[in-house]
Amino acid sequence: MKREGSSLITYTLYLMVILSLFLTWRILSVPSGTVEIQTVSPSQQTTNLSSVKNIDDVFRPHQIVFHKASDSFVSQDDEIVKKADNFLKNWELSELFFEGTYSREEYNTLILNRNKVEINFPASIYLGMLTRYFERLPEGFDNNTISRIIISMNEDDPIYLIDDKSLNVYIAERSNVSLEPLLNIYTNSPEKFIKSETYTFENGVRFLPQSDVSLNKVVYLSEKQPNSFFINRLFDDTTELRDDSNEKLTIYSDNVSQLKIDKKTGVLYYYRNNLDETELSAYQQVRDSFHTLKFMDTWTQAFYFNGYDTESDDVFYRRYLNGLPISGQWNPGLIKMEMSSSGLVELTYPTEVIQTPLEDRKEAITVPYVQTVIQQLDEAGIRYNDIQDMEIAYEWSSSDESSRIATLLPTWFINLDGNWKTLEEWLVETERGERVGL
Repeated sequence: MKREGSSLITYTLYLMVILSLFLTWRILSVPSGTVEIQTVSPSQQTTNLSSVKNIDDVFRPHQIVFHKASDSFVSQDDEIVKKADNFLKNWELSELFFEGTYSREEYNTLILNRNKVEINFPASIYLGMLTRYFERLPEGFDNNTISRIIISMNEDDPIYLIDDKSLNVYIAERSNVSLEPLLNIYTNSPEKFIKSETYTFENGVRFLPQSDVSLNKVVYLSEKQPNSFFINRLFDDTTELRDDSNEKLTIYSDNVSQLKIDKKTGVLYYYRNNLDETELSAYQQVRDSFHTLKFMDTWTQAFYFNGYDTESDDVFYRRYLNGLPISGQWNPGLIKMEMSSSGLVELTYPTEVIQTPLEDRKEAITVPYVQTVIQQLDEAGIRYNDIQDMEIAYEWSSSDESSRIATLLPTWFINLDGNWKTLEEWLVETERGERVGL
């Protein structure tokens, strides 16, 4: 009896092993979902990029200007601007009042006053995102916006907070904290400031370099996350996901959402059908967009809030490098989002990011004096009054030798007819008679 029992146990064990092998083969050979999705192609980089930003990083100034008795000095250096931001946080403005809406003349007079420090934002920013600057933000002020903070060196004067778009002006009472740490930002690092001149455009007053500027053209290895990275963040359930890709676009969709990635530019477009009719305030949209973006964005350099469009409900962010915005033909530095109470509705997002600098390819470039640029435009038939805005930015272009090499060239970008293009692009279009309005 003992032998028969032993044989039975042996046969049972053999049977279990065979069954286990069969189930293992079955699991490996049969897909578990309805569609097989190829999430990583040979051309995609799979480096684990990460860059989690906080509110202080993204909703902060990008420029500080010291207006002395006769000259103004401007800096967009990252460390310099962070010091100004930290000063405002430690200063904590006390009472805040709405003074009124200025006329354009009153606005210009206030901006052009001397003996003051001016701290500027890239766009009109919601006070609800700047609560760190105040002891207490008055109720109902979350949706109010400002573009500049003006601090007079005369301690008897109030602090002015101004919005370039609406021309609304707010006044804050000074705290007892000394201005010396703020003034020392310039005194301790004058080499990081550029002497500037004042120019008035349709979009506001700008302080631009008074002479030619020497900046570096830089070259980076660029990378991007695999498609699976974005699929996992933008789709709640991937079991019903379809792959509808073609020669130009990588496309994934389900019954609710669609994700497209342009294979040439790397720009991602996402849309989710929104049935929620609950309206969000502008401040709520901006706040929610930030919390959605910060867990997806892998840009390791600075990026800033860049405005909210009240007509389209689009929220904008812009990537920066060395204090300058990233721009180019396909907007490689621009992020556009639309939110609803149930989450993200639309997203335009550049998936390509710079990662490793190629130091041996760095090259000093002379960016011409702004008056030289204005003269070139004038000779091409574009008058000063036609210019809505202008700035020095990095033009991003991909190298001919490899799609993984990105060249960033500092150059003038001009806003005409509501469009930002390089000086060279506008001159070529004007010569060909292609510019709208000619």
